[in-house]
Amino acid sequence: MTDDFVTELKLQLRDVALQDEERGRVGLGLVRARRRLPGPEPVAAIALGVLLALAVALGALHLRGEPEPEAPKVLGTYQVADGLSSLAPGFGSVWSADPIHDDVLRIDPRTRRVIARIAVGGEARVAAGAGAVWVVAGDLQYGGAEGPVRLLRIDPRTNRVVAHIPMRTGTGARFVPVDVRIAGRTVWAVGLDGVLRVDPQTDSPDLHIALGTPAGDPRGIVITEEYVWALSAEGRLMRYDTRSGRPSGAQRVHAPVAAYLVGGPSGRLMLLLGRGGLALIDPSDGRIVWRVAAGKDIGWVHGREGDLWVQVLAPESSDLAHDQLLRLDPESGRRRGAIELPATGVAGMADVGRDLWTATPGGAVTIIR
Repeated sequence: MTDDFVTELKLQLRDVALQDEERGRVGLGLVRARRRLPGPEPVAAIALGVLLALAVALGALHLRGEPEPEAPKVLGTYQVADGLSSLAPGFGSVWSADPIHDDVLRIDPRTRRVIARIAVGGEARVAAGAGAVWVVAGDLQYGGAEGPVRLLRIDPRTNRVVAHIPMRTGTGARFVPVDVRIAGRTVWAVGLDGVLRVDPQTDSPDLHIALGTPAGDPRGIVITEEYVWALSAEGRLMRYDTRSGRPSGAQRVHAPVAAYLVGGPSGRLMLLLGRGGLALIDPSDGRIVWRVAAGKDIGWVHGREGDLWVQVLAPESSDLAHDQLLRLDPESGRRRGAIELPATGVAGMADVGRDLWTATPGGAVTIIR
């Protein structure tokens, strides 16, 4: 606890005491008599006690090495390409995609410069892990209706595509991915109505889980090492074992049917709700643990250990020129800070060392700490 903080606290305590003594003695006298409340001196003492207790609590946090978290700040914004989509740190670099030139980009995190371009032939999503850089590329905008969508493997040692992985289910049916994710040592191609597991040792699919229901496609898919989670169109949270692909449970979610499932830090499950609402759910019973109103429209949610970052889109009728980035406590939903992003739109978020990187559709990277 600093000397300035202690001095300021003493001044606040004195002001509280003086204000209580001067505050309407005559007017409050009758109220105190009726309610048997203490007079000015006891009230001032109570106020002193409350503020002193607060000071002790803050001091205890300081002594335990748990100061109040610092507000986020922008360290800089850097133009790295004509356009960007997705971000993935790995193998000493940050990987992204340039949808203008149909390239995967390798960015040096120290200089923020592109050090390699790999042609992939279409719009792309990138993930890094399980021994390689994995790319879903092709007609992502129309789900393969205007052209093929491929899963590619890039060797980070050579910056070359070393495998084109067939997107077929176990029955030989065509599978169209729109995203790629890494869970532990396993690669998953994610489609609109299911997921396809890929063995990185053989570069071939070995498990397909169909997630669609008669009521429609799932409202969000989250993959952890143990489970594939999906929210059905009817509002049921479905769970599948990642080893066998078999369903292992389902819970009714106590939230509007219009909710959308997203992943949070440390495997938590979050719901995007109408009108900018965000909620943490308990997967064991579908209960809402906490719920906050983050803003009119939420564009991106990114979790890291101890933090939850939420992009809130600038309302069209607002004076805000750019989107906001909120920093929330994942345990309670309490706001820890907020900043205005220098550019509108987020096309990807990633943890790079101590910092959070955000990519914009216009090709810029903003670094936040």
